[in-house]
Amino acid sequence: MKKSLLLFYLALSACAIANDVTLGKSIINPDYIEVEKLKSTKNVIVIDEKDIAEKGYQNVSEILDDIPGVTVGTSGWGEIDIRGQGEGEAAKNIQVLVDGAPITLLLNHPYTANYDIVPVEQIEKIEVIPGGGSVLYGNGTVGGVINITTNLKSMEKPKNKVGYEFTIDQEKRYYANIGEKINDNLTVQLNYSKSEKDWYFVDTFDNTEYFSGGFNYKISDKQAVALKYSRFEEDGKFIKTVKSGNLKNYGRDYRPDTSLVTVGIDENKEKIKKRISGYNIADRLEENWKGSYSLNISDNLDLSVDAFHNEGYFKNNPYEYESDQKIEQKTDGIKAKLNYKYTEKNNILFGLDYFKQNASINYDDITSRKVSSGDVPDISAGESVDKYGYIVNKDGNDTYKADQLNFDYERYVKALYFLNIFKYKNLEFTQGARFDRTDWSTFKKAAGGWGVLNGTSHRDNWNYELSAGYNYRDTGKIYARYERGFTGPDGMEITDRVYINGEKATVLTNAEDEIFDIYEVGLRDYVLGSAFNLTLFYNETDNQMDRFYHFSNGHLNMITDNLYKTHRYGLETSLSQKIGKFSFEESYTYLMGKSDYNNKGKELKGEVSLVDSGLKKVPKHNIMLSGNYNFTDNFSGGLTWKYTGSYNNFTKETSSEDGIVKSNTVVDLSLKYNHPNGMSIYGGINNLFNEEYFGYVSGSGSYTYVIPQEKRSFYAGFSYIF
Repeated sequence: MKKSLLLFYLALSACAIANDVTLGKSIINPDYIEVEKLKSTKNVIVIDEKDIAEKGYQNVSEILDDIPGVTVGTSGWGEIDIRGQGEGEAAKNIQVLVDGAPITLLLNHPYTANYDIVPVEQIEKIEVIPGGGSVLYGNGTVGGVINITTNLKSMEKPKNKVGYEFTIDQEKRYYANIGEKINDNLTVQLNYSKSEKDWYFVDTFDNTEYFSGGFNYKISDKQAVALKYSRFEEDGKFIKTVKSGNLKNYGRDYRPDTSLVTVGIDENKEKIKKRISGYNIADRLEENWKGSYSLNISDNLDLSVDAFHNEGYFKNNPYEYESDQKIEQKTDGIKAKLNYKYTEKNNILFGLDYFKQNASINYDDITSRKVSSGDVPDISAGESVDKYGYIVNKDGNDTYKADQLNFDYERYVKALYFLNIFKYKNLEFTQGARFDRTDWSTFKKAAGGWGVLNGTSHRDNWNYELSAGYNYRDTGKIYARYERGFTGPDGMEITDRVYINGEKATVLTNAEDEIFDIYEVGLRDYVLGSAFNLTLFYNETDNQMDRFYHFSNGHLNMITDNLYKTHRYGLETSLSQKIGKFSFEESYTYLMGKSDYNNKGKELKGEVSLVDSGLKKVPKHNIMLSGNYNFTDNFSGGLTWKYTGSYNNFTKETSSEDGIVKSNTVVDLSLKYNHPNGMSIYGGINNLFNEEYFGYVSGSGSYTYVIPQEKRSFYAGFSYIF
């Protein structure tokens, strides 16, 4: 049945290509001036609110997972991987922004969080810059940049919309967007969304609430200010991964085993233990403020300044655990841009980034009391010392103390950049450079007797960009670009745990920032009635970082160092056609890469052969075919076929079949009716053929851990624009 549908789809596509068609633009003009600068020599992928509504997406992750070159969850729970960064690198090599303000996580250990913060009904568009943007965005863009634009971005056209959606036995979601143009100068917008969702396994759920509001005030014909606020809350219970054997035996009815854990100390200094479930808690709060000011200084000179603040916390530790182990995060900053148009076609953008990110996790470590560690027994309370040097209470039981562990991180970024756009006849050129000064400050007091560190790592780096584009005809362009980018260490990699003179110590790492050379060529044209995009890319680094155990001078140290020489390459192509009542989209992505030890890696780790057939947890092939048919002017239906190829689940060469994660194919069906009065009714079936597949696989054999994806689901909803 699946093959028949695929052949039918390809036949319809061939008919569309063979006929004269009218096509829209393959790239939508971005709202942000910096993204506008890139689009002439870069394939900026844009998903707008119309696409989101028609395809029935439920969250940001689902939207991103349908974009060529992007996978969500294959390299880790909730992680977004662009252009095959793979496990251990994907989370570091992207930047995520909401309305131009960064929300990229500073710390992903010991807990990780996804980026499903903004509800889909509040999104105006999502722009993805795959594999680049180093000059404009700095650290960690070799994978790419994701900019989520909400309906608070411009507020030139306030939104008035209400809606409700439900997925049978899974989710119900409702929302309201209320906007008003008070007068010629003032516009206000308020939004509210609430979702209640049942996850895959029994007794798992996710409840979220989102509120946002703002205003835009036009001071004069040449200047305006805007202020925006949003608040996201999440409460839920879930299972992060499950052994494949348990999934096979119990299916959706699987419940994780309970465990007995220490949750505190009583008045006798003995452990308080509690049996807790194996579920994980989803607890998250995030608040964002953003103020914007724009000034048209002259016909040729424009200034914009964005100031932003976001703060909150998240945790996904074992459910019912009473210790308040959560990662708290905060970002404050300013982004300023000055654009000068020095001829009719040529302009230069100057920018300044100035922001500070903080992350921390602090909790108690319950340890035994020993005389050798400096503890003194309280004789008056009946404490004494046993023959092993442990302090016991009057009942002869071991006594314990709570040592607070601290992990506080701060990244302070100051950057200046420029990007020049020069056009001559049918040629376009860009030249840009960026200087980043990053100060990493950290305070760590770790378990196991590792010492306190309070230090700062000063890191300077440059990014460059050169590109050229040639418009060989009205509809066709070919371009080539080069970028030099960098990725600095994350919160875990910034420090080492080593022995100095036989004593445990925490020190700042000597590892250098990863330096990437990024090469890309692309073609855009209308070919045989199709809007056609083709991109070939290659990037490499000879100093990729790794955090690992290293045995030296009789002690086991944990250090970060630059061990690998890694290259990644691939192909991204997409087509779209329209003929009469039919419209079609096709995309194919090929991703490949390899890591080898560099000279330092060979010295520290030995001559171990790494995988030749691809990077870990990077699907090699991704194909998506989508078709839509307008039955009437107001009623349409769509069908999407998506193939995700197999990928390696190991680092070293192996012939084990358990090391290969199998491919999967998913088909989605959607229907939508738009009434002229503003009412829309829609519905569909996701995973039409009930394909069983996994978003993430780790380990092998009986210790294979997986994240199962949802089976067939039916959804329906309505919205009303007024």
